[in-house]
Amino acid sequence: MTKSKSSLLISAAIVMACGSLSDTAVAADDPSNQNVLEEVTVTARKRAENLQDLGTSISALGSADLERRADIDLQSFANAAPNVIINDLQQGPGSPAAISIRGIGTTDVEKNFDPTAGVVVDGVFIGVNSGAMIKALDLQGLEILRGPQGTLFGRNSIAGVINVTRGKPSTEGFSGAVRANGGNYGELALDGYINVPLSDKFAFKLGASKRDTDGWFYNQTRRTDSGKVEYTSISPSFIFKPTDNFELNYRYDKTEQDQDANTLLNMAQGNQIFCLAYGECAQGVQTPSSGDRYTVLQNGVGNYQTYFDSELHSATASFDLNAGNTIEYVFGKFSTDEKVFQDWDGTARTLYHTDRPAVWNQTSHELRWVHSGDRLDFTAGVYLWESDYRIDLRSYIGFGDVLFGLPPGTVLTIDQTVAQNTDSQAAFFEADYQLTEALTLTVGGRYTKDEKDSGLIDASMPDLSTLGSLSNPFKKSWSEFTPKLNLRYRFNQDAMVYGLYSKGFRAGGFTGRPGTYEAASIAYNPETVDNYEIGWKTEWLDGRVRVNGSFFMMKYDDKQEEQSVPTAGGTGQQTLVLNAAQADINGFELDVAALITENFTLTGNIGILDSKFKKLIDTDPATPANQRDLSYLKLRRAPEYTATISPNYTWNLGTGTMWLQADLRFVDDQELTFLNSPQSSVKAHEVIDASIGYRLNNTTFTVWGSNLTDDDSWTQAYDVGTSVTFPGLWTYAAARPPRTYGLRITHNFGN
Repeated sequence: MTKSKSSLLISAAIVMACGSLSDTAVAADDPSNQNVLEEVTVTARKRAENLQDLGTSISALGSADLERRADIDLQSFANAAPNVIINDLQQGPGSPAAISIRGIGTTDVEKNFDPTAGVVVDGVFIGVNSGAMIKALDLQGLEILRGPQGTLFGRNSIAGVINVTRGKPSTEGFSGAVRANGGNYGELALDGYINVPLSDKFAFKLGASKRDTDGWFYNQTRRTDSGKVEYTSISPSFIFKPTDNFELNYRYDKTEQDQDANTLLNMAQGNQIFCLAYGECAQGVQTPSSGDRYTVLQNGVGNYQTYFDSELHSATASFDLNAGNTIEYVFGKFSTDEKVFQDWDGTARTLYHTDRPAVWNQTSHELRWVHSGDRLDFTAGVYLWESDYRIDLRSYIGFGDVLFGLPPGTVLTIDQTVAQNTDSQAAFFEADYQLTEALTLTVGGRYTKDEKDSGLIDASMPDLSTLGSLSNPFKKSWSEFTPKLNLRYRFNQDAMVYGLYSKGFRAGGFTGRPGTYEAASIAYNPETVDNYEIGWKTEWLDGRVRVNGSFFMMKYDDKQEEQSVPTAGGTGQQTLVLNAAQADINGFELDVAALITENFTLTGNIGILDSKFKKLIDTDPATPANQRDLSYLKLRRAPEYTATISPNYTWNLGTGTMWLQADLRFVDDQELTFLNSPQSSVKAHEVIDASIGYRLNNTTFTVWGSNLTDDDSWTQAYDVGTSVTFPGLWTYAAARPPRTYGLRITHNFGN
């Protein structure tokens, strides 16, 4: 047994002996509730409910949990739930997120590839990976729903949903907060908000943030530090309550991020072109050509080659018809404008660089009726979505002498423009009916109709002058019905069991980086997951221990696979997306919390995953008559084990309160590339985050540390041009941030 597997079993034994990662602070405001875990309220089903009443797998962080953690963005919230992996893709601006839940995820940066896990911010679904890495600013709560959420959240929530809620304005009094943070690698941050009630019906809130870091990479070619980021945001919002039964909330978020182009490492092996033809070789199977995972060799010129600007408008109107019926309307508009000049080859040569300006716009409308009765509760509504995307890609190819017989040193310049529009309409419902005092039936369904068009102009494809151009796009539509059936039985106020069937789907579309006319014109269909689950929610020892768990089986059909394959002309390779696979994913999850003493809380989770391809066909066009079965490969970002254990000790010190918080996270072996290349495999590893805090009156001092184990595991990798029959051009990879630490001071004022 390996040391890492031993660590997992030890952690699992401790957690199971003690007893959901949730807001586990002692309910100190009520003396009768001392020494019990605090009740957790979630809004996962678009209404406020007790976590222990939901027949679904969900982990939640409340305001007390969020205050103690040292999170910078969504990435570090992965330890909040079992079978969840969240990484920064290190590809392009805006910190594109690779989110995998229960082994289902996508890792492509292009915006025409729909996400598999939904990130929902204040009720607005963020429809792309870029911008989904939400900053940990002004957060009120975070919920991670595992498994398909096709009923209430719809398309592209096939793996699950991360539901983020932020602080709203309040009419109850003048208040605010300011937070300053400093750390190693030049980390400096200042953010805060001020809440101003103008009457008992209207309040205004203004938030702002400024964050800078020097990055943690050294560019050996340019002899300078690399990875610098400057981030600013401003967020005005208001609440308007003209009557007792009507409320309007609006928030605007404007962010600007300037940064060095993302740092990537060359991992080319002896049989790949960059190593064979140019001597640009990795120093080992897991050692990059630079010899160190935080030393890069890229020769991209100038700082701030990258910017990412975004705007988010979110508005929610709520009208209470009577005591049991509410009409709600949610409006969302999210747009991004970005540019990045990126050195993908990870060498001191110009072998493959790109200039990638792109824009994204999405608009959504959701109207729903929420009913609460004696025995029947339901949510029903309609949903409209529109989005458009355009990228004007320029590729600089310096390996044409090998592939195309060009003179040595020639750098080809190839322009390609891709644009895509999406229209989606849906109608949905989900209803709870209390059959008896103990037995509740939930029935739900959602019907969705999608239509997409995709246009292309490529300088290397002259036959696209009339067909497939932006003025004459390829079009296709799809429709899908996603049902849900849930039955839960409550033995008593402390114990409930449930059985669940749910279905989700990921939208179909068109390949975003085609290398041939045929690839540009062929649409791929939606993929679907059928989830079968049994679980329980329990509390023990008069509310001091909480144990929630589930077993699940998922059938993954028409799985979309992004496969990089060689092609004649263009860049010499293209990404094809085809419904090439079927998979079975089975697993177990446990969320636990125990109040050991009035001061000591222990929380944690365990995830076990068994994921296998049932079918995976090699679609390499070089071998059309000899298709290969690749079902022996492993699903990407699907580790067999994940586990987290989080002790927290809080005590009175002088006139203030002090705490110690730690999060030990174990993640088992996993693969990052389609063909499971050994240079990109991630070995089992542990990561520790910790904080020490002291609150005195309205001021809190926190010393924090992230990745204290200084783990340098890969978080992203890609085999460029690799197929079963061709070793490819090269492989690039990116490592997680190293050990970081700092001091944070927060001051709250007003009511």
